[in-house]
Amino acid sequence: MNIVLIANGISLMGALLMVGVGLLKKKAQIILVQCVQFTLQGVANLMLGGATGLIANIISIARNLFCLKFAYTAVWKAVFLAVQVALSAGTNEMGFIGWLPVIGVAIYTWCLDLKDEVKLKIVMIIGQIMWVVYDFTLMNYVASAFDMLTMGSNLIGIWLILRDRRH
Repeated sequence: MNIVLIANGISLMGALLMVGVGLLKKKAQIILVQCVQFTLQGVANLMLGGATGLIANIISIARNLFCLKFAYTAVWKAVFLAVQVALSAGTNEMGFIGWLPVIGVAIYTWCLDLKDEVKLKIVMIIGQIMWVVYDFTLMNYVASAFDMLTMGSNLIGIWLILRDRRH
């Protein structure tokens, strides 16, 4: 069976979990399901030759699990970012494209504790732009489609927040 097809199937399972996270209410459940999602999408990235995508997902898992138990300070943000950059520098074989998930996750990791929902959603859109280019380049078409859907849903979310603020 074609590796691209298998990887896209695994990515679809991760993407469906990403959608399912929207139905969860408890932070711990959300974070744990995201960890499974990141695992599946990281495996799909690796199968398609995207080691930096796998690393970005592993760092996201570690960050999420850390945030469940400990205070998420600037020092810890810097630690997660440094580890991600160091690991990615040693495995990136895709040039600039390989750095896109690293940049996207780095921006999100640094801004994760933003209080303003609009700003956080803008950060999420910026990160997804990086991922959509990366995923499409890897032929991870399922992930690319869900990246675009995520950008669209965040744009709608921004519009709804701003509409509510005006009223």
